[in-house]
Amino acid sequence: MSRGVGVTETIRSGVPEWTLEAFAGLSLLGDLLVIVPVLGLLYIVDVGQSLFRDDREGPLCSTQTALLIAAVFGGLALVVLLKATFALPRPPAAWHALEPSEHGFPSGHTMAATVFWGALVLWSSIGRRSSRFAVSSAVVVLVALSRLALGVHYLVDVLASIAFGVVYLGGIAWLARERPLRAFGVAVAVAVVAVAVTGGSSRALLALVGTVGGGSGWWLLERPPVRQRLVSTVGPLLR
Repeated sequence: MSRGVGVTETIRSGVPEWTLEAFAGLSLLGDLLVIVPVLGLLYIVDVGQSLFRDDREGPLCSTQTALLIAAVFGGLALVVLLKATFALPRPPAAWHALEPSEHGFPSGHTMAATVFWGALVLWSSIGRRSSRFAVSSAVVVLVALSRLALGVHYLVDVLASIAFGVVYLGGIAWLARERPLRAFGVAVAVAVVAVAVTGGSSRALLALVGTVGGGSGWWLLERPPVRQRLVSTVGPLLR
């Protein structure tokens, strides 16, 4: 039985051509081009608030934001690992409304959206958790639907991607136990395995650089001498 169980073809054939750009835009909610800059912005805002408060004892980056960043980087590395492990084909090229990467299972955009927006539910303080859950769920569904409408994934691909993302978030939350260093350790481990499984593909190496760089940068800036120097030199400029 096809992984699409007839759904992908039905959706793709029923979607008007003029809506494809909108679906491509929705896909960006699970794209690295959006996720990575947003993570950077969240980090900068968090650190900026610490510097503004002249907090010389607490961390520059809150535990919640550090956990969020580590979990997302690890999740992006897991996407690379799973795609290489399964290496399943995409739907027929005639269905594609855009040029996709090689493998079709799992859906990278859908899984990345699940991990990123799910991490916001777990480790963000914006609004109530129930509200964050509702918004995040809607975004993930829209990203999954967009991948079907663009003809680059089967139904099973996006459903499995959501499941993978949810299980991963539960696993890293349990392993990290509110300790960012553990979370970054898990992320780096996943990236290392991805490099080994893919034979050092560019995507896997990029994931490894991201996880190691993110973890190392966080650890370095949280060292007391560095943190205190930043608070005393940069903090006054923000106040």
